[in-house]
Amino acid sequence: MKRATLLLLLLVFIGYVVNAQNQANLWYWSQYCGLDFNSGIPVYNDQIIIASHSAMSVMCDTNGNLLLSCNGIQVVNREGNTMPNGQNLIGSTVASMGALIVQQPGSDHLYYVFTVSNEYPENIGMYYSVVDMNLDGGLGDVTSEKNVPLADAWAASNKLTSVRHANGEDIWIISRNFKADQYYVAFLLTSTGLSTEGVMSLVQWRDDMNNEGNMKITHNKKYMAAAYRHYKSENGAFSQCIDICSFNAASGKIELLYTISKNPNDWSGQYQPWAVEFSPDSKLLYVTFYKEVMELYQYDMQYVEDSAQFKQSETLITKGPVNGLQLARDGKIYCTGYLTTEYDYLSVIHEPWKRGADCNFQANTIYLNGRTTDWFLPNMLLDHLYRFEWEGECAHHPIAFQPNFIPEPSSILWNFGDMQSSTELWPVHYYENGGEYEVYVTVTYPSGRVEETSRVITIKDSPSPDLGPDQLICEGEETVLTAGR
Repeated sequence: MKRATLLLLLLVFIGYVVNAQNQANLWYWSQYCGLDFNSGIPVYNDQIIIASHSAMSVMCDTNGNLLLSCNGIQVVNREGNTMPNGQNLIGSTVASMGALIVQQPGSDHLYYVFTVSNEYPENIGMYYSVVDMNLDGGLGDVTSEKNVPLADAWAASNKLTSVRHANGEDIWIISRNFKADQYYVAFLLTSTGLSTEGVMSLVQWRDDMNNEGNMKITHNKKYMAAAYRHYKSENGAFSQCIDICSFNAASGKIELLYTISKNPNDWSGQYQPWAVEFSPDSKLLYVTFYKEVMELYQYDMQYVEDSAQFKQSETLITKGPVNGLQLARDGKIYCTGYLTTEYDYLSVIHEPWKRGADCNFQANTIYLNGRTTDWFLPNMLLDHLYRFEWEGECAHHPIAFQPNFIPEPSSILWNFGDMQSSTELWPVHYYENGGEYEVYVTVTYPSGRVEETSRVITIKDSPSPDLGPDQLICEGEETVLTAGR
């Protein structure tokens, strides 16, 4: 029975994997720039005809093939043509996170495209449109459900991110509302569609001018950080800061813990926060600031509940070509360049799980063939970037681990957090007791590159009913077994 259960679990999990990976393998952004991560090594690709400034989202199928992209004002199909009803979206190409594409849970052909505007005076809120990939001969088209305003995000701008619900299926779409009503707002997308009633989390008042900057959620879905560039207002230097928040993936609630600023006082604005990104193991936060030049800093998330210690953990990584930040499918963080000058490279944090200079930042890593990049990289669902996942949650039952490493590693070592390990690519492990375990993985790729990552898995205690003493009964007789407490 145990072997049959394990076989069934593996078959189900493999089916899940086939339908869950590679949607973030292609990047297109800025002035016709592109990268292809399908081989596990980024390859320059400019085979598209859509441009933007900062707003861009790209969606691939489960094999990493392009489906559609959006720059905030138009939706383009895989052939690079605007979908028949894909023009004139209400949005902005210059909004920091102005576009987001997510697949409707449970559907193989419906995709939601979310857009937000830029800051004041363009701040006109958040909208969604639905794309049906069965239309236009399989190239897709925007349906009549287009430019639908979300009343609970009527004054949203620049901020737009997404993460799966704690149930692993539904998706939270998160933005920030400004003007009179000040709150973060999370909308839930399920197999039945989008709930237009947002989960609101009140926060401190902010001016809706100069609020560029992105926001990200940790991969353990416990925290969120949001950057605000705000400046040029009287007594507003401390508004140039990072919101550090807790996040609840079950309820969608966000709680502002505190803000951090690098400015020494509240009247001489200097450091402008631009971008945030977390390491894949959720242990480090990276932030870019502008003060005459771009600067990259690292913060230690083990101190996140203590604002003083968290601020003290601040470490300067580099000054130079660092602006927008985005984790990629290869486990590295990619950086756009300077704020005020053109830049035709991407820089890379090669080992973002390591502290300080050991994170291995490299400037001017990938040449963009003369194409220039603007401020921000493509926006995507956080869960598409997990380094590994698992199926199962109970002690004494099989936990099947799924590697998301590309290309396929030449060797791999799993440490399950209970003194047990495995060198199998797709290991199945049994935990003896419930609790939290940090699973560490060390991967060696064919190129010789080594990657280290980890995630915390929560194992539930398996029920162990007491059915009383053994009973001997004859064939054909009946007895009642009563489970003890």
